[in-house]
Order: sequence, then C-alpha cells, then structure tokens
Amino acid sequence: MTTTDTAALPPRGTSRDRSDARDQVVAAARSVYRDKGVRRATMEDVARAHGTSRQTVYKLFLGRRELVEAAVAARVAELADEITGGEWGDGADAVAAFVHASVTVIRRIREDAELRDLLDEGSPVTLHEALWLDEVRARGLAFWAAWFDRARVAGVLRRDVPEAALSDWLQTIYASLILRDPLDDEGAREIIERFVLPSILTAAALD
Repeated sequence: MTTTDTAALPPRGTSRDRSDARDQVVAAARSVYRDKGVRRATMEDVARAHGTSRQTVYKLFLGRRELVEAAVAARVAELADEITGGEWGDGADAVAAFVHASVTVIRRIREDAELRDLLDEGSPVTLHEALWLDEVRARGLAFWAAWFDRARVAGVLRRDVPEAALSDWLQTIYASLILRDPLDDEGAREIIERFVLPSILTAAALD
C-alpha cells in the first residue's frame, strides 16, 4: 500500500469518523501487542495488522506512546464495564457495594494480564502515568457517577464535595494501592473501610 493510496487516509468528515478510525487502529495495536509485546511491536506492525499504511497510523496517533496510552485506556474501560455490568445492583447496600467494587477495581487492575503487558518494561508508559491519563480519569468518573447518585439518594454520601473531586480522590488512593505490593483483597478492604469510607460518607452513615 502506498502513502498516496486515498483508501489508507483517515476518513474525512465528522469527529465521530476520526474516533471510529482511531478505535479500529487501537484494536489492531492491542492484537499486535498481545502477540509481540509492546517492546518489539512497531508502528509498521500495527499498520499491517490494520491493513493500512504507517503514515495513516501517524495521522491518527502522534507516536508509539500515544497509541499505547489509547490501548491502556481501552482496556481500563473494558474492565470498568466488566466490574459493574453497567449498573450498581439495586439490591445491595450502597456502602457494601462501594467496598466490594473498590476491592474488585484494585485487584482487577493489579492482576490484568493485558495491562501488565502494556505497561511492562520497555513500554513508553508507566502504570502510574497510565492511571492519570485524561481518558482513564474520565472513565473513572463515569464508573463512580452511578454510585454517587445512588449513595446521595440513600443519604450516605457527603454533599459538600463535587463528584469530579471525589473521583480524583478515590483514584489517588486506589492508584497507590494498585502500585503497592503485596496487597490482597483483605488488606485492600481494611484500608478502604478504615480510611476511605470516613472521607466520603456522612457522619450518620458512619455511626
């Protein structure tokens, strides 16, 4: 495929067209990274897997680092969907649901094989950097937003802190727990119950 092949160029038109094209390249990149590892994979490999030119990949991503970041963000979004199933089961106690989800988030990110490979030695992105990518932060806020709504209805969540600030606070704490080694589910649960809950719940909920 030549660089003048118009079929290889990113689609013109809406931002949705560009977003779809980026998603397709990220999917190809993830496949290549799983097969070859981030260290050995090249932008040419990704272009070949996508069936396009390297120049086209560079029109969508500034370079290898941005592409790996997008792959990380895509995997984090998948994990978030898997953990909640898209909702916070109405039958469970709100605080118990929060603790359970928190422990699960920490464990799943720590143990996820694809994230481990994406952020392994030779990757242009570290785990700490990955956890603070704009897309990851936005997905974190979306993840917790449904629980914030439910907890406020139940009267257990503080009302004096904006949701974005609450989400960033949780991400700050959980990032440190994800990076901490070793830490099992019980250790994570103890920290969440002892330190995180008092920082986000109302006084009445803690009684």
